Amino acid sequence: MAKESQQAELKRGLKNRHIQLIALGGAVGAGLFLGIAQTINMTGHQLY
Repeated sequence: MAKESQQAELKRGLKNRHIQLIALGGAVGAGLFLGIAQTINMTGHQLY
């Protein structure tokens, strides 16, 4: 019974800073991916 009452009190939610960090991580990840695209294009399948 104690576990059930504790779980009922938990609250999940994303705060503004969490959403900002997710967006920042996505932008940085996309930038890195696009930044190495030319190198991958020049080397072709030799990286595999």
